[in-house]
Amino acid sequence: MLAGYGAGERGAREAVRRGAAVVVVDTYRASTTIAVLVAHGARVVPVASIEEAERRPADFRIGERGSAKVKGFDFGNSPTEVEEARMPPGSTVVLSSTNGTRIIDAAHGSPGVYIGAFVNAGAVTEELLRQATDDFRVVVVGCGWRGRRASEDESAAGEILGRLQRGGADLEERAERIVSEHRGRPKRALLTNTAARRLKRLGYERDLGFCLEPDTVPVVPRLVDGAFVRARRTILP
Repeated sequence: MLAGYGAGERGAREAVRRGAAVVVVDTYRASTTIAVLVAHGARVVPVASIEEAERRPADFRIGERGSAKVKGFDFGNSPTEVEEARMPPGSTVVLSSTNGTRIIDAAHGSPGVYIGAFVNAGAVTEELLRQATDDFRVVVVGCGWRGRRASEDESAAGEILGRLQRGGADLEERAERIVSEHRGRPKRALLTNTAARRLKRLGYERDLGFCLEPDTVPVVPRLVDGAFVRARRTILP
């Protein structure tokens, strides 16, 4: 099993070109929110644009731009709000975000698209290691922020990649650097970075601690027929 790291839309498209499974990491906050929704039995439809989100039939709509809630939507991509809302199992939720849903769209054509974050790092790692063969490839993609690096995404990716390595996976050189940087980055740095300050200004400070706590939402969202659901225990082709 070979594991690599990619960044943004370009990283997702390169992973598809290589025939790799993709783990999309948007720590603040789409990946975390999707994990919470799937844990509560929702079917999550990711869409790149607000206009498409408005057109799609849904029980609930979640959307943010610039971390602020989209006007008229039910929620603003806040995992703590979604956790407290306790949507009925089986709900269809349409979600559009500034970064995460664009990268998900860019991963179209991968043999397996998964959602990863701190909150489900262990579950995602276990699922990928279960599928491990000599020729199995996975790329963990940090979404970043509008084409720029995001330390919270690199750290969550580093957490997943480090666990894969301990489980026997071989890491590409860039992935090894991401793991090393994550291990040397204190948690307080993620609580005070640009994204964290933006969320605090918008009143979403509660989301920060939730998003950074490992293994609190042990589910593996996998994209199936255009929606994220719990991963079935099947092996990738």
